[in-house]
Amino acid sequence: MLDTEVSKTYLRPDNTFVITCPHCGQQKIISASSLKMHIHKLKVKCYCKKTFMAYLEFRKHIRRKTRLKGHYTYHSQNDRLGILFVEDVSMTGLAFTCYDLKNFKIDDELSITFNLDDYRQSEISKSVIVNNVRKISVGCVFETAEQNNSPLGYYINEIT
Repeated sequence: MLDTEVSKTYLRPDNTFVITCPHCGQQKIISASSLKMHIHKLKVKCYCKKTFMAYLEFRKHIRRKTRLKGHYTYHSQNDRLGILFVEDVSMTGLAFTCYDLKNFKIDDELSITFNLDDYRQSEISKSVIVNNVRKISVGCVFETAEQNNSPLGYYINEIT
């Protein structure tokens, strides 16, 4: 039986994770090379005999969950226009859903515009490239990554 759960642990630049026991504070460093990239949670038994779940995040950047309405211009299909909903966003990309997901393909080029739900209703306009097409969403990378001091950077890093 699990005693408690811990928050996400992010991959460090040296390709390791630091897992901290929420009961005693004991830390353990594990190598990411021994894990498959799709493993995201581990059941851990600490030296103090307590058991907890550790969530491993392989992403290099924080990803913020959202539900923001926006628009896209589909350059790979004669600049077709459409409505999208941004599901999550990071400094390097986003995932969205829309009514015509089946039309998107990897390496398609889009322009995306949406407003953040921050106090300024900041408008974000980005050129993106599709890098993942799933049943319920499309993943994209920004052609140019965001900066931490941009409105999107503040939004992603804001503690909610």
